Amino acid sequence: MSLSSVLLGVVALGLAYLIGSLSGSLLLARAFGRADPRQSGSGNAGATNALRTGGRGYGAAVLVFDLLKGIIAALAVPAICELGFGMALACGAAAVIGHVYPVFFGFRGGKGAATLIGVLVALLPGALLLGLAVWIATLVASGYVGLATLLGMVGVALATLFAPSAGVAAKVFVIAMTVLIFYTHRENIQRLRAGRENRFERVMWRRR
Repeated sequence: MSLSSVLLGVVALGLAYLIGSLSGSLLLARAFGRADPRQSGSGNAGATNALRTGGRGYGAAVLVFDLLKGIIAALAVPAICELGFGMALACGAAAVIGHVYPVFFGFRGGKGAATLIGVLVALLPGALLLGLAVWIATLVASGYVGLATLLGMVGVALATLFAPSAGVAAKVFVIAMTVLIFYTHRENIQRLRAGRENRFERVMWRRR
């Protein structure tokens, strides 16, 4: 591997991280007349808290924004830099990390799920389908978005790990991202164990 290719890869990773650091909930808050979402609700700068604190329009806009930046980081950046699939996965991971720890907003961002979904749409759509099915089933059964996200990510990981066509890079990527998602959702896990997690009952198949 030449020095120029190494430098190009570093530039691509840095650009992907910066794209991930563009927090949708914080950039769009003023347009929707909302305060910093980190000051209310769960204190998280992500789409779920944007929906909870700012309404459907704001939440949907944040979700689309964060999804798109994952797609752009995983597809456009590697394409411009002429990088392979492994580096595309690395750029996707950098964008997710940027979303969680955004350099532009004091390294206080979201939990990474929406941006990660964008990366999966771009690079591992088959695995995402299983994860989405698990997410929907968990959400309508329990009403817990956090639990649905965790189990959905496990579904993505299993689909990738047991896929004959999945390479080592893809397997390493999903393992790393699963660990990150569980880490960023550690407070959700604590609240679930304590029975204090917020529940979206209106989406449940059988409401209490």
